[in-house]
Amino acid sequence: MPSSRWSVVVAFALVGVATQVCWLTYAAVTTMAAGHYGVSDQAIGWLANIFPLLFVVLAVPAGFALDRWFRPTLAVGVVLLAVGAAVRLLDTYEAALVGQVLVAVAQPVLANAITRVAAGYLRPDDRPLGISIGAGATYVGMIAAIGIGTAIPHDVELVVGVGTAICALTSVYALVALRVAPPFRGEEVPLVPVRTAWRVPGVPVLSAVVFIGMGVFVSLATWLEPLLKPAGLPADTVGMIMLAMLVAGVAGCVVVPPAAARRRAERTALLGTGLLVGAACLLLAVAPGDVTGFVAAVPIGFLLLAALPAAFALVERTDAGAAGTITALLWMVGNAGGILLSFAVGYLLDTPAAAFGLFGALMLGAALFARGLKQGRSEKSHDESATAEGHDAAAPGGHAAVD
Repeated sequence: MPSSRWSVVVAFALVGVATQVCWLTYAAVTTMAAGHYGVSDQAIGWLANIFPLLFVVLAVPAGFALDRWFRPTLAVGVVLLAVGAAVRLLDTYEAALVGQVLVAVAQPVLANAITRVAAGYLRPDDRPLGISIGAGATYVGMIAAIGIGTAIPHDVELVVGVGTAICALTSVYALVALRVAPPFRGEEVPLVPVRTAWRVPGVPVLSAVVFIGMGVFVSLATWLEPLLKPAGLPADTVGMIMLAMLVAGVAGCVVVPPAAARRRAERTALLGTGLLVGAACLLLAVAPGDVTGFVAAVPIGFLLLAALPAAFALVERTDAGAAGTITALLWMVGNAGGILLSFAVGYLLDTPAAAFGLFGALMLGAALFARGLKQGRSEKSHDESATAEGHDAAAPGGHAAVD
C-alpha cells in the first residue's frame, strides 16, 4: 500500500487557516475599518457575512466539481484565494468587497475538500486524523484572524497586508503540493447527484445534527458578547471566553474524531456532544457570569467544534464514493443553520436566558437525532461489501449507509 502524503494534507490545512483569516480580517477592527473606508459598520459586516451566504449557494456545485475534477478544482480555489486576498490591497471598500467575494467563492471548494484530500492522499487508518487536522485548521484560522486584528488594532492596511501575505504563501505551497497525484483514489469518480446523496440512509439525520450544531456555534460566535453583557461581563472578558472556546475546539478536533473513529463510535461522540453542550448552554441560561462562561466554553468548544470533523470522518468511511457531495450538503445545511439561527437569536438579545435556553434545547434535540445514527461500517466490511456488490454500489440506492 502506498504511504500517506501528509505534505498535501498540511498544505490544505494551511489554506484553511488562510481562508478563515480572510473571512474574519475585519472582525476585530470593524469600527476602525468603517472609518478608514468611509462606510458604516454594517457595510464592514457584509465583508464577513458574504461568506456563509455564498457558501449555501455554492456548496453543492463545489462538491460536484471536486468529485469530477479533484485537483483542477482545488487549484482554482487556491488561485481565487490568493487573487481575492491581493485585490484588497488596493485599499478601497469596493476592492475589499470584490476581494472578499472572490475568497468567499473559493471557500466552499476548499472546505469541501477536507474529506477528499484525506481520502486521496492518506491511508485509511490515517484519514480520521487528516480530516481532524483539516477541520481544526479552520478554528486555528479564526484564532489567527482575531489575534492579528487585536495585535494591530489601529492600522487596517497592515491587518489586510498580513492576511494577504499568509494567503499568498499558503497558496503557493498548496499549488506545489497539488503536483502530486492522489495515490489512493483516481481523480475522476462517478458524479453522485444531490438527490442520490440525500437518499443515502442517515444523511438527512446527520444533516439535522450538523444544522443544529453549526447553527449554535455560529450564533454563539456572533452574539456571545451582547448576550453576556447584561451579566456585567466586559467585551475583553467575553473575548477571552471566545478564545478559550476556540482553543478548546482545536484540541477537540485533534482528539475526539480520531478516537471516535478507532472505536467506530462517531454516533456516541455526536450524542455526547448534544447532551454536554446542551447542559453547558443551559448553565449560561440560569447562571451567566465570568466563571460559568469559562466553565461552559471548554466543553462547548472541545465537543461542538469537533462534531463536524467526526461527521465528516463517518461520511468518508461509510460512503467515500459520495463523500464530496455529502460533505457539500453538510457544509450547506450547517451554514444555513448558522444564518437562520443567528437571525432568530438577534431578536432575543434583550432576553439572554431565552437565547441560551434555546441553544440548550436545540442541542438536546441534536442528541435525540444522533441516537438515530448507527456507528457506520468498518473499512474492512465496507471493502468486502464493495467487492460483493461490484458496480451496483455506484447505482442509486447502492451506497453504504451513513446511519
